Amino acid sequence: MIDSESTDEEDISILWFQQGVPEAFKVFFFQYYPELFAFSLLLVHDRLVSQKVSMDAFFLCWERRTQFTSDKKIKAFLYLAIRNNCMDYFRAKANPDATQSPSLESTPPSSLPDYIVKDIYAYAAVGLREPGAR
Repeated sequence: MIDSESTDEEDISILWFQQGVPEAFKVFFFQYYPELFAFSLLLVHDRLVSQKVSMDAFFLCWERRTQFTSDKKIKAFLYLAIRNNCMDYFRAKANPDATQSPSLESTPPSSLPDYIVKDIYAYAAVGLREPGAR
């Protein structure tokens, strides 16, 4: 457990994230989403799929939030989750008869309030536009 009297700003944000403060999720999402969306886009070359695998990784991270003790561990988890989600997407695409076709609909955890979900989807939608598009 983190001693609240001797924590720096990063430790407080991790503590809030672990405790399930929705605004802490939003902070981490806004901080890491552009970088992670770009990473997933390098892997799958499809903006809509990249958004889906990125959002799913963030939602999984939120569901497991009590396991993370640092900013670095959250970021590492997100990269691994995105890589795994991309691999799952490619497996499903390569063998559509073996599994259902991959859904492009991400389901946010019920523990995130609607106003947070609305904000993060609006933020993520910016990445769906082609570069240079206005």
